[in-house]
Amino acid sequence: SLYVSVNGGPGSGLYRLTDTDGDDQFDKVEKLKALQGGGEHGPHALRLSPDGESIYIIAGNHTNPPEKFDSSRIRTNWSEDLLLPRQWDARGHARGKLAPGGWIAKTDPDGKTWEMISIGYRNPYDMDFSPEGELFAYDADMEWDMGSSWYRPTRICHAVSGSEFGWRSGTGKWPTWNVDSLPAVVDIGPGSPVGVAFGTGTKFPAKYQRALYCCDWTFGTMYAVHLTPKGSSYVGEREEFLSRTPLPLTDTAVGPDGALYFTVGGRGAQSALFRATYVGDESTAPAAPVDDPLAELRDLRRKIEMLHSEGQSSKDNVEWLWPYLGHADRHIRYAARTALEFQDRELWQSLVLAESDPQTLITASVALSRQGDAKLRDRLAERLLSLKLADLGEQQQLEYLRTVALVFIRLGDPSPAVRQAFAASLEVHYPAKSPAMNRELVQMLVYLNSPKVIAKTLKMLQPGEQ
Repeated sequence: SLYVSVNGGPGSGLYRLTDTDGDDQFDKVEKLKALQGGGEHGPHALRLSPDGESIYIIAGNHTNPPEKFDSSRIRTNWSEDLLLPRQWDARGHARGKLAPGGWIAKTDPDGKTWEMISIGYRNPYDMDFSPEGELFAYDADMEWDMGSSWYRPTRICHAVSGSEFGWRSGTGKWPTWNVDSLPAVVDIGPGSPVGVAFGTGTKFPAKYQRALYCCDWTFGTMYAVHLTPKGSSYVGEREEFLSRTPLPLTDTAVGPDGALYFTVGGRGAQSALFRATYVGDESTAPAAPVDDPLAELRDLRRKIEMLHSEGQSSKDNVEWLWPYLGHADRHIRYAARTALEFQDRELWQSLVLAESDPQTLITASVALSRQGDAKLRDRLAERLLSLKLADLGEQQQLEYLRTVALVFIRLGDPSPAVRQAFAASLEVHYPAKSPAMNRELVQMLVYLNSPKVIAKTLKMLQPGEQ
């Protein structure tokens, strides 16, 4: 079978083509799933899962999630989750487009069952699996945002189970430190992401066999991203692998001969097929596995991710998950919090309100704010008030402020007494030395109607002030 992603018009969707009589011609065309979306932000690439049992599809933010999908690795009460009103794009781009934004889903070979895997992208065109089975996607920037505080460059994202990367339209894009999202592996910079492929199977030196190749259409550059394990995820270092002007790259793939093939074209440009091969003295034998002391941490993350589904709620699961909510690794905490949200809230909400460890309380409070109800608002807010901002590290401070914001966004405005208490506790820390902290503090203090925030902010705008 040949699976085809059709972008735009009444035929938009996932198709399967088959040769029924063995004459090497596809004579049967089946539409497996209609997808509402089209254009340059419509349905995009397909990938076979590492086990060969599923097909993954990636789509831009002008594509609705598949209708009547059967399951999701992230709870489907996704929302904009903005503390203050956003400004839509001044030219109207993506105006009215809401969460989940761009997404990754998987389906079976017959296109019958669908599961949401990862959300919160702008316009990711392609993705690929590493030899270890980890999925990476190349997301787009919004070039008109360049120079603004909410600009996010094109970037490689580790699309773990249940991941949310925080794209929101206009000024609403989440910063990378938001506790309810995950950071990029590496920022690439301005451009237009298109094809992506790992170098697995190339007859290149080992370093380049392990690299992730990503194509930028705008600047005619293919990057090799070299990944290094960090915690249960990775960080990346980008290297310019090849470029030319013009070279409007569109896609890339490893050929059976060990060469790296790539195509160019698009928007009326002349199309062409190229082949990149290695010439040199280094060995091109298949790269051997490298010693990875962090493999066990990734195994733990994947074990936690097995609970990212309905129907697995139990007291034992809650007890097993709880210590990981305070884990030092951000991806482990995220995986554990996502899994906790799939457990019956009656099994764990009292644990949140009784928790004393700051990191565990912060992470668990995110889950409770997302899955709780308004009756819990003031109790949860008062619990968070017990934490002292000065006692937390900067990343914890940022997570704390986002958590407090989520309580008010999801569960409702605080009582006047709680509002005043939070304002008083935060005013003494504003302005901070960190631009990220100042960004979060000023929004929170504006929301809380702090009587001091305007004067302090205006002073910061004076020449010589930070």
